[in-house]
Amino acid sequence: MYRVFLVDDEPFIMEGLAYLIDWERHGLQIVGKAADGAEALEALAGEPIDILITDIQMPHMNGLELIRSVRELQPDVKFIILSGYNDFEYVKEGVTLGIENYLLKPVNTEELIRTLTGTVAKIEQSVYKEESIKRHLEIIRDNLLYRWVTAAIEPEELRNRAELLGIRLGLPGYVAGIVKLLFDQEQAEVSSRAETIAAVRTYCQRTAQSYSPEQAVFADLEGDLVLLAGLGDVDADRTGFVRFMAELQAAIRERWGLPLLVTVGEASKGEASAHRSYRTAKRMQDYYVLAPHDGPLVYEAAALTAAAEPAAPVQAELAHFCKLLSAGKKDEALAWVGEAFARLRETEGLAPSDVQNTAMAVLAAAVHHANLMRQEHERAIGDYKHLFSQVVKPQTMQELEELVERFVDRVLFASGVAEREYSPVIRQVLREIERRYGDELSLKTLSQTFHMNPVYLGQLFHKETGETFSDYVNKYRLAQAKALLVESNLKTSDISLRVGYTDTSYFYKQFRKYYGFSPTEYRNWSKLGDG
Repeated sequence: MYRVFLVDDEPFIMEGLAYLIDWERHGLQIVGKAADGAEALEALAGEPIDILITDIQMPHMNGLELIRSVRELQPDVKFIILSGYNDFEYVKEGVTLGIENYLLKPVNTEELIRTLTGTVAKIEQSVYKEESIKRHLEIIRDNLLYRWVTAAIEPEELRNRAELLGIRLGLPGYVAGIVKLLFDQEQAEVSSRAETIAAVRTYCQRTAQSYSPEQAVFADLEGDLVLLAGLGDVDADRTGFVRFMAELQAAIRERWGLPLLVTVGEASKGEASAHRSYRTAKRMQDYYVLAPHDGPLVYEAAALTAAAEPAAPVQAELAHFCKLLSAGKKDEALAWVGEAFARLRETEGLAPSDVQNTAMAVLAAAVHHANLMRQEHERAIGDYKHLFSQVVKPQTMQELEELVERFVDRVLFASGVAEREYSPVIRQVLREIERRYGDELSLKTLSQTFHMNPVYLGQLFHKETGETFSDYVNKYRLAQAKALLVESNLKTSDISLRVGYTDTSYFYKQFRKYYGFSPTEYRNWSKLGDG
């Protein structure tokens, strides 16, 4: 809504304008009224507006004097004059002041509406042009700052473009802080994600400037927000910057309710080595898997030492794990995973790569087992390639351990069919369920495939599995849905369709019946558990 202020010493004129025009329909809102120019000027000292509609002849201060004074306070305001005087000198001076129109009383409502519509269009065009220029300059500035912190710009070019940086060159030192927003799976698929990043960026810029004018905020190629600060006293100012980043992290978390990772790099000496601070701040993101994350992860060279010996499982240990998978010993296999991560926690000088290598090794062993069992990865146990990519994203060791455990559990669940003693026909039926659970399945269609009576097939299935065909299929579908809720970016309605439920409300009902909570509740609960 654009803000309108009315000024006229005739009350019935102001009241008439307020009620004759549907201001909201035209994107306008009356935010104030005054009976003369002096009263209006006093009110407008603290009231930003977009359009001023004023009379000419008023006591204390006339309309033309008011326009001159308001233009000094708010240069972008648009002016419309309503006057009972058809005096050419008034019109001429109004045009000189840049008014939108000079309308005679009694006011022609249609003409006023046309004037307002044109004025709004002019404001919007001006705003769009201003935003376009601002965005263009922002892109140039982001690129310049990114080249600076990646040592991809020559010193002479950097100095020549220094005015675009928003931070002085030639300071004793510089330090980089990085804010990475850790969107959850549902937020990752919402178009407002970019809007949230933009809002957080604006907040960081405003907050950084209030802390120190020697700071610049920009987005790097990964979408992380980088705060680059100039340091007068290298050691003391870096300590203050770390405190500032901790306060910023807490404020963003409280304001947007988002988990985020904040890191601070080393203090570099001189502008030519600013890239060292950015590089070490980026490196600290890997340590999210090891360190508590209620505050910034701060680079300290002495703390980043590699483990004396590899912490990932050796081949003999993995061979034992593979035997447990082959034997279908779920509890022992999951216990082995827990022990592997427990050893990691006890490893002195543990590096993030040790944790990631352990996760990768266990997942690779589980995928190998799935290959041996000829499981349909995409359908029976999900997209394991996507799962591997999850290993290297910022998360705690506990979150990573639970990710591995869920995958191992799914592989064993899917392979359990082959470990039981079923007749050849029922084994084939179970394989069909694994392969086609997302499609329409019924005893009638399967009985035609296997050339059997559907009633007899149903009885045989119940006898060997202990469950009815429909219950087994339902349970299998819900198990796949449960895993997808945690491991995928899919909407709940899309998951419903993928696992074979065309009616989303029925899917919700069945999920609650089997698990005691809705799909959305389960997804939210799993996120809380991970945090």
